Amino acid sequence: MTYKTKISLESLLNDLAEDRALARELGQPSAAIQATTMAAKLVGLMVERKESGGPGDFASLTAEQVIEQVRKDHGADVAKLFAKALDTSEPAEPQEPAQIPTPASGALN
Repeated sequence: MTYKTKISLESLLNDLAEDRALARELGQPSAAIQATTMAAKLVGLMVERKESGGPGDFASLTAEQVIEQVRKDHGADVAKLFAKALDTSEPAEPQEPAQIPTPASGALN
């Protein structure tokens, strides 16, 4: 008998949710945390970043060189957004910090 395996983001997330539940049942918090971490990575909530180069290696790069590298790595649209973000011709006005309401008693439990 032949079985066709269909793997999708949804099926992987379901498997991880089941694995996390089983790990908690078995008293294995480390395995539960690993399942949660993997699910977060799959949906893009957690991104692994790695540094390259040593201290000062990139200090001599111009903004144009950085934008060109962003264009090569991520495409023209991202490079345009990045270039716009780097434009500091006008100083940004300071913003008031957002007022966060205090939660009602027991709301965090």
